[in-house]
Amino acid sequence: MNTAIESPSITRKNPGRKNPRPPTDSTCLSFPNDAACVAAIRSATSAFLRRTHPHHRTLLADALLVVTELATNVVQHTDGPGRLTLTAHRHGLDIDVSDTSRALPSPAPLTPEDLHGRGLALVAALTDSLTLTLDPGSGKTVHAHLPDPSTTPSAPDPDAGPRAHRTW
Repeated sequence: MNTAIESPSITRKNPGRKNPRPPTDSTCLSFPNDAACVAAIRSATSAFLRRTHPHHRTLLADALLVVTELATNVVQHTDGPGRLTLTAHRHGLDIDVSDTSRALPSPAPLTPEDLHGRGLALVAALTDSLTLTLDPGSGKTVHAHLPDPSTTPSAPDPDAGPRAHRTW
C-alpha cells in the first residue's frame, strides 16, 4: 500500500471567551487515489472516534460507513488524491471529504439489480446534513454531519419542523 496517508494532526479548539464553545478535536488525512487506502482511512477514523467519543458504538459504526462510502467515491470517480477531515463535537461528528474533481455526482434511478450507486443515498440516510461545495479552482468537498445518537432524540419531534437540510 502506498504510505501517502499522513500522520493525523490534531487541533483542539477552545477559545478563551466567557462562554466558550464546547471543545472540538479534528484530524486531517490526505490519501492517494488507491483503493487500498480505504482500510487505513477506516482505521484512522476508528482511532479518532475511540479517543473523542469512546462509548458511542453507533456513532462509530455510522462514521465508518460514511467515511468508507465517501473515500471510495474519491477513489472510483476522480483522478487525484483526496483529503478526509474529521471534526468531533460534543453532539456529533463532521466529516469532510475533498477531492480534485469538479465533476458533480449525478445520481441515477436505481433498480434492485444495480450493484453500485447507493453510497450517497446511504450517507444521506445516516446524516443530519449532507452538502457539496465546489472549491474555487481545486475540486469539491462533501460535508456530512453525523449526530451523536446518545445526545439526539430517538424519535423525531412532530412539532420541531423539518429535518436539517440536505443539499444533495
